[in-house]
Amino acid sequence: MTRNGTNLTNHPQFGIVVPNYGHFRVRFHEPLPNIAEKGDITMLSGQILDAMITSCENAKSVLRQAAIDPSDRKTLNISMGATVAAEFLGRTPEALSKAEARGRLPAPKTAANGRRFYTVEDLIAIREALGIKMGKLPEERAVVLATQNFKGGVSKTTTAKHLADYLGLRGYRVLVVDCDPQASMSVMFDVNLEALVDETHTLSNFLSPRIDEADSLRKTIQRTCWPNIDICPANLGLQDTEWELTATIEEGPTAIAGAFRMLRIGLEEVRYDYDVVILDPPPAMGFLGVNTLTAADGLLIPVPARQLDYLSTIHFMQTCREAMELVSKFDSSIDYGFIRIVCTMFQPSRTNEAQMLQVMEKTYAGQMLSTPILLSEEVKNAGLSMSSIYEINKPYGSHQTYTRCRDNLNMVFREIEKDICKQWPSRMAQLGTDRLTEAA
Repeated sequence: MTRNGTNLTNHPQFGIVVPNYGHFRVRFHEPLPNIAEKGDITMLSGQILDAMITSCENAKSVLRQAAIDPSDRKTLNISMGATVAAEFLGRTPEALSKAEARGRLPAPKTAANGRRFYTVEDLIAIREALGIKMGKLPEERAVVLATQNFKGGVSKTTTAKHLADYLGLRGYRVLVVDCDPQASMSVMFDVNLEALVDETHTLSNFLSPRIDEADSLRKTIQRTCWPNIDICPANLGLQDTEWELTATIEEGPTAIAGAFRMLRIGLEEVRYDYDVVILDPPPAMGFLGVNTLTAADGLLIPVPARQLDYLSTIHFMQTCREAMELVSKFDSSIDYGFIRIVCTMFQPSRTNEAQMLQVMEKTYAGQMLSTPILLSEEVKNAGLSMSSIYEINKPYGSHQTYTRCRDNLNMVFREIEKDICKQWPSRMAQLGTDRLTEAA
């Protein structure tokens, strides 16, 4: 198999077979130790793990190159027609054409086939030319949103990534903070995690109560290929930081209070630099999870329409409530402007999921988004290339399937966008008109 010029079928670095896109099998050049022939099970288990780690590390660079780009850096290459561009701008295609004809806007780019298209940079320039103002006023603070559920497999990171990209396309300045040691969000934004190993200013070091040198959250922030999305990436030391934060229990209430609020305190540095901060916490309620709860202004809880996920989320909500009560003993200002449930990976053709959705709508006390996120192969396939569907131009399936998926996500995220805008006094007057853009 070849993708972006990289042959994955039989790479010389390691044995790897790719029968079809997205599925691969690693074959080790060196045979693994045979436990039956040795007596030290612990030592041999370590050798097996070391062999697998080495082979996977060798595979990682090749897979990454195949998924992203031979230049070894992810680039943004989004193009869209007038209808899609107008939707993200909050205008009509006719309004764009009229502004172009009157010289208020330059003519859009034209592809070799004659198709007129716009880029993300074009959307930014159009907003500037037409006086379309998105986000908050300079004196207002960014809204911090945590996409949180401590059960894995609920599409937490995927939802957060697509929400960040949607808000970027809408013109908001977004900071993504990856608090999950698994670092899936950071990988999707093409962060070189290995380069952070010897870096002082990382999220793990900033949150650690043991490292005084990392004294600024701002210094951990990196640019992404998006012009208006930055990221504070996760790094391999976050799991150690979890243990270090937990150890503060032995140091008394003051140390515990500080450990709970490290992320919240750090975000104060940048609350006026962005419109929205999206937190991607780990799927667990340890000290890192409580830090995201403490730092957030709003919660978005992804829940598939499945019985086990529904029951697990009840436990998650109970744990959230207990965590809030615990933190309130040290900081009484913790509160949320909104809490929303979003049904994820929904398959309306399945009777059991349709019935479970009805249960969710009746029991989530009016906090559930009206539109569920549909299960789509387009989202899955885009994830294989470390992208959201907003970042791809050519659908993996039919154009109709891709459009349906994108339109579904737009509907979901528009509801969240309204909740975000309600947190800014300057935007409240616009919400009654169902119009979230302001023209000068």
